[in-house]
Amino acid sequence: MFGGFGGLIGSFLVFLLLHSIPPMRRVKQSLINLLGKAGYYILYSLVSTGVLIWLIHEVWAAPYVELWPYEPWAARATAHIMPFSILFFVMGFLRPNPLSIGPGNGFDKTRMGVVGIVRHPILWGFALWAGAHLFANGSLAEVLFFAGLLLLSVGGMFIVDRRKRRLLGEESWNAISSGTSNIPFMGLLKGGNCRPTLKDLFGVILAILSFGLVLWLHPILFNVSPLSGFL
Repeated sequence: MFGGFGGLIGSFLVFLLLHSIPPMRRVKQSLINLLGKAGYYILYSLVSTGVLIWLIHEVWAAPYVELWPYEPWAARATAHIMPFSILFFVMGFLRPNPLSIGPGNGFDKTRMGVVGIVRHPILWGFALWAGAHLFANGSLAEVLFFAGLLLLSVGGMFIVDRRKRRLLGEESWNAISSGTSNIPFMGLLKGGNCRPTLKDLFGVILAILSFGLVLWLHPILFNVSPLSGFL
């Protein structure tokens, strides 16, 4: 019916539902009451990882339909964008941020770090990853995969904004979010700051190590060396 793309479409729909329904306030609280907070996050992480692996498998299993050929410039762009993607992703998980996904307690408005650069660093990390790989992979299945995740990441920023504004209340949202923006560095023009803490230094070190791990694992998992993109 879907010309060999049924598995890809089905897995992506499950991936979309998984990242839309469980995070809803009432659903999330019901699951936390049932599983405990730690149990909820552990189970959600495991299921999310499993569905992502399924989705990637379906991308590989889908028929090869070329939309555009491999271009060296796209590989170089991917290789140079990925360090920033990993940095945003790692820093976003380590930095307390009540405005986005990730830890919310302990946010310091005087030392905003990466939150002062962009309000949703984890989602920006995903968006950069998906966008960087989009033009370097020209088959129909890969384009559907990366374009879908790019749209989900960008759209997720506005969905999370609306959800957090409702949870925090208009007054608290305005007070905390001032000096931040969905557009990188725009918050600095609105009175924000990106002053770091010692945890940010640890985040940079962890991001560098993570990038090294990606360089090592990428040829093993995907049979393509990211280092070729630097040449």
